[in-house]
Amino acid sequence: MYKVLLVDDEPSIREGLTTIIDWEKYSFQVMATAGSGREAIACFNEIKPDLTIIDIRMPGMTGLEVIEEIRQHEPDAHFLILSGYADFDYAKKAISFGVDGYLLKPVDEEEIIAELERIAGQLHQEQETLARYAGEDTAYREHQIEALLYDSLQGKGSKEEDSLGLHWPQYQVILLEIHATLDLQRGNEMKRKLIEAFDQKDKGIVFSYHSGLGLLIKEAVTQNTSSQNLYDELQTLLAEWNIHMYATAGEPVQSTTEIARSYTQASSLMAERFLFTEQRIKRWDEGRLSPSSAESNGMGAQADGIQEPDEVELADKLYYALDIRSSESVMRVLGEMEERLIPYHWTEQAIKTAFSQVFSLAFNKLAAANQHMQTIMQDHSVLINEVYHQFTMADLKAMAAEHLHRLIQRMGGGSTDTVMKQMIEFIQRNPGENLKLEVLAEVFNYNSSYLGKLFKNHTGESFNAFLDKVRIEKAKALLDEGLKVHQVASRVGYANVDYFHGKFKKYVGESPSAYKQSRSQSHTRETNHHDNEDA
Repeated sequence: MYKVLLVDDEPSIREGLTTIIDWEKYSFQVMATAGSGREAIACFNEIKPDLTIIDIRMPGMTGLEVIEEIRQHEPDAHFLILSGYADFDYAKKAISFGVDGYLLKPVDEEEIIAELERIAGQLHQEQETLARYAGEDTAYREHQIEALLYDSLQGKGSKEEDSLGLHWPQYQVILLEIHATLDLQRGNEMKRKLIEAFDQKDKGIVFSYHSGLGLLIKEAVTQNTSSQNLYDELQTLLAEWNIHMYATAGEPVQSTTEIARSYTQASSLMAERFLFTEQRIKRWDEGRLSPSSAESNGMGAQADGIQEPDEVELADKLYYALDIRSSESVMRVLGEMEERLIPYHWTEQAIKTAFSQVFSLAFNKLAAANQHMQTIMQDHSVLINEVYHQFTMADLKAMAAEHLHRLIQRMGGGSTDTVMKQMIEFIQRNPGENLKLEVLAEVFNYNSSYLGKLFKNHTGESFNAFLDKVRIEKAKALLDEGLKVHQVASRVGYANVDYFHGKFKKYVGESPSAYKQSRSQSHTRETNHHDNEDA
């Protein structure tokens, strides 16, 4: 829609013109009305109308004076004047100013519609011409930037500092790596959207580079606020394509011959895109994510004395977490993998390889222990393939967590009942350990108070009562084997023999010694009974 400003000192004429015409039908929209010359100039400067329809005679400042003043700053503005019969000499003078036409009062509806159709055609033709010239200029400047960068990176240098025809106070390269499901047509549409927002508004120049799109801008982003504002603007411009975007900024430079340096810095930062955690523009002055030694000698953290992570140990931990069907344990192991593998490897390819090795070792052990589950190795192939398709470390970790959680679900795990079963089996296997609810809560990654409630709901008994019963049952078996009371107390986790005596009597009804004696006498009577039967 083309914007219209209506100017007349008579309110009835302003209202009549606004209502009698179906403006949108002819591609126009009345954006504002004004009742005087000064008000008209203020409105014009605010809304920048495509067409101003203005009364030629108004008290104070005439329509001609308004047109003359606006023409000083907007020589291509379009005007349609309103004139009475007595003002025909004024109308002829207005036409000499280059107005688009005049309408006699009272305004005839068909006459104004004809004028609107004619002016709409002119405006459309002007826009097409501007777009064509802007497109040609944009393509030329994009080609010049790409040639400048190529020559500089090839060590050839720039032939002319002024080859871009730019005279900006500074130049800064912003690189965008965009991930979305796009065909060639949509990719071109996305680029055109950026060109409209930057090239055609003289804010910068859009160009292509090997991994995405670049911006050469003249208002540099050097602070968190400005870089975040630019990132948000770019996200808004490209929102309709549902993109995931990574952005880096090189250092602002003072000369076009230095643009390649800004580009190199931005490109070097983009190489670390795999470790980005925030959705914003990563700037050249924020420091590298990886150790400086990784950049200089390709050895990553090895040269900084960071201990090489043990992939076998990590794989064992992951295997155990999977074997006990605990998603919580899996998440802890994934977190430990991230903490230990990234500082040593740093590059995207090395990190993905290290994660793949840990996953492979863990899945091999899991498959050996669960031979009936043929899907385990199929899941392994899917997981390894997905590792190499992740854009960031955060994506990799989230994908792995989801994949492993689904595997645990298929193996029958993931519920609180399964955790309780694991906990009970752990207690039964290790009654002599110094078991405390707080310790097991840490092992199973639960709040101790919450775990205690879950345990009581599941077993009907408190943790300590259940532990005592397990220990006493074990103690009875050991006494039956002939061990001495103090030996049994130590074996079932009671360091104090007197305390053991009290617990045993509470649950069995007699002391350990009496129990042992009664069991011995009972065994003797059974033996004598069998001997008499044999005789």
